[in-house]
Amino acid sequence: MRRDPAMRRDRIATIAGFLALLVLVGLLQVSLRATSYDRLVLGLNRPMPITKIVDFDPTAITGVVIGAILGGFREVAATMLWLKVDELWDSGKGTEFATLNLMRTVTLLDPHWLEPWRITAWHLAYNLYVETQDPRERAILLDKAVACLKEGISWNPDVYDLYFELGWTYFDKIKDYEEATKWLEACTQFEHPEYIERLIAHAYERVPEIDKALDWYDYCIKRNPGDHTAIGATTTIRERYLRAWRLAQQRRYDEALRELEYYLMVDPEDLIGLHFKADLYERMGQKRKAYDIWKLAGEMRALDDYARYRAGLLAAQLGLPVPPEP
Repeated sequence: MRRDPAMRRDRIATIAGFLALLVLVGLLQVSLRATSYDRLVLGLNRPMPITKIVDFDPTAITGVVIGAILGGFREVAATMLWLKVDELWDSGKGTEFATLNLMRTVTLLDPHWLEPWRITAWHLAYNLYVETQDPRERAILLDKAVACLKEGISWNPDVYDLYFELGWTYFDKIKDYEEATKWLEACTQFEHPEYIERLIAHAYERVPEIDKALDWYDYCIKRNPGDHTAIGATTTIRERYLRAWRLAQQRRYDEALRELEYYLMVDPEDLIGLHFKADLYERMGQKRKAYDIWKLAGEMRALDDYARYRAGLLAAQLGLPVPPEP
């Protein structure tokens, strides 16, 4: 059977192109060795563009990834694709989903590189989040950010970094302080910055779990007697909330409310005080009053999503409209 010369030429060109790609990646491996060493061994530094031999084009990415997998150059390909991500950000295309797909590809190629996990989740929870006003789309983006970090933790369970990122996402973006404490506390089993314990205490304040907040702040002070942030926080808690908390533990809720009201008269917008007051009404079974306080707290502070979340739960139980987002 006679073969079509054009088909033969195309096949030869395809094979030659693939072989050239493998050779090029092999040559780049030497050039990128210093970057990989800094990134993987000396502290996960952000990769810098050290070569301009290859100018990536989106249509070439698939070939590079396939070549990397077949040739065993996954880490090199991850670094090269991350340079492409930088390029897209610099060109103003950072919020496009194509950039997200590239970032996700990097996490698959080199799952032990922490920076892509961290930035991909941040991109979902912050950048893409503000690009839409649809509550359902926002919820999906937050779910994807959380799932991304949990997957990253499964690949990197022995360092604090991604535990912290997940805890911070729950604390700062989702406003789920109870869930935040779980992941932030997980950080403490590894070497970590000292501010994490203060953040755990702060999260417990907002739940509120006054005893646990004090325990963590007291630990910070024992570790560093000059920790003025922790000293100030414990002073405030003991002056404003501790007596009311002790009364609530004894189920003396009316007395606890009177004690708390004294300080709310001084500062009616005190976040911890309002959360505490709403929580007391819930313990007393007065759901409508609790709903009113949670709703008020959410209206007073645009960033108090936790109060709006708690108000929404009670609204569903009471058959009331769910408070809208500010």
